[in-house]
Amino acid sequence: MNWIIEDSGFANGDILLPALKKLGKQYCLWSDDFWKTEEYKSFPKNSIFHGSLGNASRIKKELDFSPGSLCDEKSFSYSYIYKNFGDYVLTKNVLFTTIDELLRNKKMVDIVTGSGDRFFTRPNSPLKEFSGRILDKNNITPAHFDYGFYHSNMDLEIVIAEVRKIEKEYRFVCINDKIVTGCEYLADGRKGLVAIRENNGWEFAQEIADLKSQNDFAYIIDVCESHGKLCLVEMNPFSGADLYCCDAEKIVEEII
Repeated sequence: MNWIIEDSGFANGDILLPALKKLGKQYCLWSDDFWKTEEYKSFPKNSIFHGSLGNASRIKKELDFSPGSLCDEKSFSYSYIYKNFGDYVLTKNVLFTTIDELLRNKKMVDIVTGSGDRFFTRPNSPLKEFSGRILDKNNITPAHFDYGFYHSNMDLEIVIAEVRKIEKEYRFVCINDKIVTGCEYLADGRKGLVAIRENNGWEFAQEIADLKSQNDFAYIIDVCESHGKLCLVEMNPFSGADLYCCDAEKIVEEII
C-alpha cells in the first residue's frame, strides 16, 4: 500500500513520514499544486492519505484512491458524536445553532450557561473551520468565529456549551476497533507531551471503540480528565488528524 503524505499539513511535519522511511514503506509527498497539475493521477490507486483536514475532505470527495482518505465527515460531526456517545461526552448541556442565529439572539447562550457570561463554542463540523474557544456572550462578533479569516459562512453550524475545566487531554488512535497508541497533549498550542501505553484513559477510549459506531476503520478518539472523571471530548477523522507524539511506526504497521 502507498501512503500520500502532506508533510506541510502539520506545524512540525507529519510524524508518519519518518516512520515510513524507517520501515521502508512506499509513499508520495502531497502538494496543493497537484490540484492544478493533476500529478496525483500517477499515484498508485491503492493509497491512503494523511495531511490537512481540508485536503482530507476534498480527496475523499473527488479522488478514487482506496482506502483513500479516511474522513467520514458526518460521523465525526459533534451532533453525531453527541447522539451516539452521549453517555461519555464531556458536556451534556449543549445547544446546536449557527453563527448568524447566535448573533441575532445572544440570549440563547443562557440555555446552557444559566446566569454566567462565558460559554464554550466550536464548529459542529470536524473540519475545524475555527478552533474551539471560550467567549463572552456580551462581546461576540463574526470575527470571534474566525469569519472572514478561515471561512465566510454565517450559517456555519456551531455548538454552544457550558465551560468545563479540563485537567488532562489524551489522543488515541483506533484501528479496526482497537486502541493501538496514544499520547497526552496540550490542545492550546497543539503540542504532544508524552506517548503513553495503557492507562485509565486508554481503557476508557477502548470502551468507546467497542461500541463500533464509526464507519472509518481508523480514527481518533480524544479523551480528557475533568474533575477526576474521564470524558469523551471529540472524535476526529484519521486522515486529517495531528498524531502529536503517538507511536507512528505502530500506526503504520497496524494500518497496513
